[in-house]
Amino acid sequence: MTFKERQELFCENLRLFNKTLLWLKKSLERMSTVNVNGTLSERELEAVEALLSRYSRSVDILINRVLRSLDYLELEDSKRKLDVVIRAEKRGFVDDYNKLIEMKDLRNELAHEYLEERLMDKVKEVVDKSWELLKIAERINAYSKEMKYCF
Repeated sequence: MTFKERQELFCENLRLFNKTLLWLKKSLERMSTVNVNGTLSERELEAVEALLSRYSRSVDILINRVLRSLDYLELEDSKRKLDVVIRAEKRGFVDDYNKLIEMKDLRNELAHEYLEERLMDKVKEVVDKSWELLKIAERINAYSKEMKYCF
């Protein structure tokens, strides 16, 4: 694959990530009116489920598409996810690569929980990590612009 093709792949993945984050922001705004400590209405329950789903999708796209395609673009070996997230720290996207690991672990945990069980306990953590995810996106977009990859 040529540099131009690798660049197009990265930019396509970054656009997808940014589009996904627009929906995540909408869910975060909707959550500001939800009292997760009480009994949820059907509408509130749908808002929670949408947030959790959008958070999970955003984390997947970030790690499995954006960061991996950036490694591919920059000719880095991206076989191991740990190397991918460590390089994200080196590029300045996160202050500590363990934040990305925590985000991925939370995403995996959400996939195996049920709302009736402990899932509601995780909503605040998802909200907090979603705001972190938006900051990471700002850094990636700035890096991409600085490197003249996209935009």
